[in-house]
Amino acid sequence: MIDMNPQPAVSREPGQTDPADPEPGERQPELGWPVGAVSERLAIAAPTLRSWDRRHGVGPSLRTRGNHRRYTELDIRRVLLMSRLTAQGVPAQSAADSVLAMDAASIAERLDGDRGLTALRAAASAGGDAAGGVESAGVAGRGGAPVGAREGPEQEAIDLVEAIVAAARTLDARTMSLLYRQVMRRREVGRAWVEVFAPALRRVGDLWQEGRLGVQSEHLTSELLQSELRAVVRANRLRVAGLPVVLASADDEQHHLPLLALEAELARHGVASLFLGPRVPSDALVSALRESQPRAVFLWASLARPQDEPFWRDLEVIDWPLEVVIGGPGWPDGVAGPGGPASVTRVVDFDAAVTALVPKSAGSLR
Repeated sequence: MIDMNPQPAVSREPGQTDPADPEPGERQPELGWPVGAVSERLAIAAPTLRSWDRRHGVGPSLRTRGNHRRYTELDIRRVLLMSRLTAQGVPAQSAADSVLAMDAASIAERLDGDRGLTALRAAASAGGDAAGGVESAGVAGRGGAPVGAREGPEQEAIDLVEAIVAAARTLDARTMSLLYRQVMRRREVGRAWVEVFAPALRRVGDLWQEGRLGVQSEHLTSELLQSELRAVVRANRLRVAGLPVVLASADDEQHHLPLLALEAELARHGVASLFLGPRVPSDALVSALRESQPRAVFLWASLARPQDEPFWRDLEVIDWPLEVVIGGPGWPDGVAGPGGPASVTRVVDFDAAVTALVPKSAGSLR
């Protein structure tokens, strides 16, 4: 049983005072927790707590009148968040830098609703100071099982998203790249995008809009992910065959990471693609289609497109069966599509886009 009073009271005779008692009207000082009580409370080894304090500055901030150092509740929350980050493979110094840069509200936001707390406590208690980085088989907890496995894939994905965001806060490119590779070792590209990468990008973008992250963090997060996704394409280049699928964004669309994720997943299926990237003018896209004569084109739009899409008129010059697959939240409901041999298919998620673009005969290439 854990004693909820971190500083046990000392028995005194009636009327006897203690030098540490506050003067009348003086503010009652905050009670603090000694390292042993924090270790028992959080199931984190005391040597680990002392190491984090000595080496990384995440430790007790309160001093008693007897000059004993004690953890405040905020200190304990910092330790708890550091435990969570290191358990997911973030180096201890990077985790400490991130935690110490956050205010109390941000720390509380990150910890509220933490369903993975039990697994992370077990990992910290068993593994000590998890500063060794990300292992090829995933971050291991007690018994060698991945930490996230104890709470299921959903919680593991949440923890990975938060670890990526933590690396973005401190511009820790090495840790972010390791996390990206860990995710793609343990998931197919499609699942990695839907469960981890897209949520992490949204979270970083939201923090930037709120003024809690600099634009440099957003750019680094995106650039490193682009490198990792293109590495998947290069690794599968010898397997791709057939007419390429054209991948492009709408003419005023700047976002193209969904296209890169789709290109990587198509390459994994052995499907060739012609990646044109963001902000492709309609006339340039039509020229590319006429020159390559693909069987399909995927067009991404996150910004709102007009109901009367002008691109459909540009497609009237197409004289072969072309499947136009459109995706993203920018497309309006009830898209009519062009006339002639070109047809339009709207997809609602990543898996549906892959299904629409991968020929049935390519299933054996998976």
